[in-house]
Amino acid sequence: MSTSQSGRAKRAGSRIFLTVVFLIAVYFVVKHTLRYFNLTEESYGPNFWPRVNWVFPHVICGVVALLVGPFQFSKNLRAKRLSLHRKLGYVYLISVLIGGIAGYVLAATSSVNLTYEWGLKGLSIAWLLTSGMALFFILNRKTTQHKEWMVRSYVVTFAFVIFRLSYDILKYYEAGSNEDINALMSWASWSFPLLFTEAILQYRKTFKTKRK
Repeated sequence: MSTSQSGRAKRAGSRIFLTVVFLIAVYFVVKHTLRYFNLTEESYGPNFWPRVNWVFPHVICGVVALLVGPFQFSKNLRAKRLSLHRKLGYVYLISVLIGGIAGYVLAATSSVNLTYEWGLKGLSIAWLLTSGMALFFILNRKTTQHKEWMVRSYVVTFAFVIFRLSYDILKYYEAGSNEDINALMSWASWSFPLLFTEAILQYRKTFKTKRK
C-alpha cells in the first residue's frame, strides 16, 4: 500500500471511529439525560431534586461537551474551518469547567459511600485537569501536546457514557448491588480508559520517533 493510500485509509478509519463515538454519545443522551431537561421532582427523583441547581448545569454542560468533543478531532474542520474549530473548542472547555465544578459538588454531597464519592471527585478533577492542560498548551502554541491532552480530556468526558452503559450491563447480569456497582464504576469508568489511552499515546509517540 502506498503512502497516500495508507493516509486515506487512516483518515477513513478515523472518521468511522469518530462517527461511532458520536452515535454512542447521542444514544446515551437520548436514553439517559432527556428526563433531566424536565425540571420536576418526578423527573429528578428524591436523591437529585434537592440538588437540582447543581445537577441541571452538570447534565447540560456534560451533554454539550460530549456532543461537541468528536468534532474537535476532525482534521477537515481544523483545516477548512479553523475559526469554527476554535469556537467549538472554547464551548467545550467552558462546558467542562462548569460541568466539572458542578460534578465535584454533587460528588461531595453524595450519600452513597466514601468510595463512590471519591471516585466521582477524582472524575471531576481529572476532567478539569486534562481540559485545563489542553487549554494551557494551545495558548502556548504547543499543538502536539494540546491534541494529546484533548484526547485525554474527551476520554474523561466519555466516562459518563461508560459509567451508565457498564452499569446497565452489570445490573442486567446481577453482578452486584446498586451500591457496589456505583462504587466500582465511579473509578473504573475513567481511570481504566485513561490508562489505556495513555499507553496508546506513548506507544504512538515512540513509534513515530523511531520512524524518523
